[in-house]
This record gives sequence, C-alpha cells and structure tokens, in this order.
Amino acid sequence: MKILILTFLILALNQPAYANDKKASDFFLKDIYGKTIRLSDYKGKVVLLHFWAMWCGDCVKEIPSLNNAYVLFKDKGLEVISISTDTSISKLQEFSNKNKIEFLILHDPDKSVTIKSYQVIGLPVTFIIDRDGKIIERINGPRDWNSQAMKKKIQSIVQKKQ
Repeated sequence: MKILILTFLILALNQPAYANDKKASDFFLKDIYGKTIRLSDYKGKVVLLHFWAMWCGDCVKEIPSLNNAYVLFKDKGLEVISISTDTSISKLQEFSNKNKIEFLILHDPDKSVTIKSYQVIGLPVTFIIDRDGKIIERINGPRDWNSQAMKKKIQSIVQKKQ
C-alpha cells in the first residue's frame, strides 16, 4: 500500500502545473442522470468547472453558494459544471434533489478527468474557463460564491465578449 501511495504522489508531482491561459482539456462524462456531457459543448460560455465530493465537508458547505452564483449569472452566460468523484450515483441524485442544485453534476468515479486531465488531487478545486475555452484561473479550496468579491469577479468575466 505504501508503494502504491508513493508511486501515486511521484506521478502527481511530476505532472506539469495547470497554467492559466491554457486551453481547457476537453472531456466527456455522464451526468447523474446518464446523459453524456462534453466540455467543448459549452464553448462561448464562461464555465466554472468545479471538482468536489460528498465526503469532503468543505465541498458540501460550498455547494449552496455555488448554486446561488449559477442562478444569479446563468442568464449572462455562466455555466457551472461540477465533477464529483463519489461512487454512488443514487446518493449524488439524492444530494442534488435535496439541495435543489440547478447546475450540472457529472460523475467521475475513476477520477480519469479529475486527476489525469486536470491534475486535481485535493478537493474542492474550481477552474474558471473563459468563453474561448481557456483557463483563466484555478481556485484551490472552498470559496463563498455569495461574497461580493466572487460576485464581482464572475460579473467582470461574464461581461467580457469573445
């Protein structure tokens, strides 16, 4: 087990840092209702690509404010795509319904997109992707998406045209 963990850490640390202004890696995953979603389908929108899991307390606390940000800015071109590494789809569906989540929840139980494509190890992590499909910021850790600072940041990004 120690060798497996050490190998994982060495591989993860040898991955290049995810740089701003890099084109976001395209992927396709199924949402929690079985529909296949592709990131490139959202070109032309500002995307908050949010990685999380239900076992992560900070992630769960952050979800309501992320949902509020989505509701506030969706008509201005914001899309929130969350990627959960949880294994149970039924629990994700239950969580989504209970919390009245309006944004997409994608399922990545084998972490193929989370780790391999985006080098996310700790959760939560959010990538802000502009309308051209470029990553403009990586945010490690939870945020209060209801805060004036975050609302201002999102507002300034969605106001920019292609």
